[in-house]
Amino acid sequence: MRVAVVGSGVSGLAATWVLNEHSRHEVHLYEADARPGGHANTVSFTSPIGSSVKVDTGFIVFNPSTYPNFLRFLRSYPNLRSRIQATDMTFSVSRDGGAFEWGGASLSAVFCQSRQLLDPDHWRMLYDILRFNVCSRRLLGPREAGAYVSDDISIGTYLQREGYSESFRDNYLVPMTAAIWSTPPDKCALDFPARTLIRFMYNHHLLQILGKPSWLTLEGGSESYVKQILSNLPASQLHLSTRIQSAKRVSQHGVELVTSSGETVIYDHVIFACHSDSVLNILRTGGTVTAEEERILGAFEWNKNVAVLHYDTDLMPKQRVAWSCWNYLTASEEDEVGQKKANVDRVSLTYWMNVIQHIPERVVGPVFVTLNPPFEPDPSRVVGRYEYAHPVLGSKAVRAQQQMPDIQGKRGISFAGAWLKYGFHEDGFTSGMRAAAALLEDRPPARSAPGAPDAEGHSEKVLPFEILDANREWKEDMHAELIALAFDMFEGAGLRRIVGDTLSLWLLAIRILLGMVGVDLTSQEPIHRSPTLKK
Repeated sequence: MRVAVVGSGVSGLAATWVLNEHSRHEVHLYEADARPGGHANTVSFTSPIGSSVKVDTGFIVFNPSTYPNFLRFLRSYPNLRSRIQATDMTFSVSRDGGAFEWGGASLSAVFCQSRQLLDPDHWRMLYDILRFNVCSRRLLGPREAGAYVSDDISIGTYLQREGYSESFRDNYLVPMTAAIWSTPPDKCALDFPARTLIRFMYNHHLLQILGKPSWLTLEGGSESYVKQILSNLPASQLHLSTRIQSAKRVSQHGVELVTSSGETVIYDHVIFACHSDSVLNILRTGGTVTAEEERILGAFEWNKNVAVLHYDTDLMPKQRVAWSCWNYLTASEEDEVGQKKANVDRVSLTYWMNVIQHIPERVVGPVFVTLNPPFEPDPSRVVGRYEYAHPVLGSKAVRAQQQMPDIQGKRGISFAGAWLKYGFHEDGFTSGMRAAAALLEDRPPARSAPGAPDAEGHSEKVLPFEILDANREWKEDMHAELIALAFDMFEGAGLRRIVGDTLSLWLLAIRILLGMVGVDLTSQEPIHRSPTLKK
């Protein structure tokens, strides 16, 4: 069977890998861009002192617990397995040009501004982080399913119902959610289904302070796995700079693709491994899009982002001690009715690539990738700009994901993409593998051993490994449940309010006493940075 894969991002690469190396099908990979890989985009960074390193600007990290299929693919090749390195994944928030900052890398980062020691809102945020980490797990347990919270309740409604503070919401959960999905707070953060978000956080060990697994990165960048997959694809079957203009069903067993240059090619099956809006436009142009495809694919929304590779330290927290792997940059503003909002409707995030990808700062200097900079970095310190799009995974998208089986694999067309789950590299890789696996022959070949020829002289290939679900198995944690019960009692008895009010009075008294002796904790903190290399 001749199969076309449209899109060479992670899903298209995974589908191509399965079909090209583990089936008898002839697979052709189409990519509108001149560069394959999608978000797996590794570029060369040359520092002002002449050192050159490879830096990822899209897909950067993965972890051993929630990337099972992608990780097993990497480990199946010795040259990729040897490139896997452990890395850190810490998080910080910097608001209003550094007026408010905190980080999670250490206790000193949590209180990187000394006035936070006397800020009751900051202490309440820390309390709510601990409470959320143990109490929110109940949404995932079978005893609470369908009873404790409905499937469609948003995280915003859940936080309000459970009495979480604005400080926790605005200084922790909203920034983290927006950063994880590279989507502005107004598009996804509080609208996100509570159970889906908490399931994701549980999967990625974000509901625990201790015992987190190490995150991983690829030495030399993600381009190494892209090159590995394409190295075994015949050059005549890789079509770069070839945009698919339209697609339509032309017979019982054929799908016609028309490229932007006017070339017409017919395939037995087409896997669309590109974004849902691109797929919909292609099908519309072909004139045979179905009402179901229109409704389901049209429910997904996308957010465009610009990643800037640079070495301008002004796009990091003012306090050096707060510097983390992920640094969320935001600002407060007034909404249309004059109410103050803690976070603008824009996601800005700086990745500290020196730490994430083990780039020595003493040799190369600072290396950053900033998503949607809140202000333009120094042009002399900018290396490159790259555009990406990320799915907006709100409640509408989650419902559309549940309806995808209605159109999947019909009319000789399949759909694959990270947007079919959480939007991450593992989701895309698994989606591509599943789309390709569905095309493998159901009939097992007559053979005496794996790889032996069948009765017709052909060698049937099979998947290299079983496709696994990335969700962590839910396990009852009695220790966490006991702590959650303690929080319940503390909240239900009104003790949190009593202790909070008492603490606020004590902190106020300390601030007054410090003010009387001339200590002003409201002034801007001193800035501690490393020097920036200049050209």
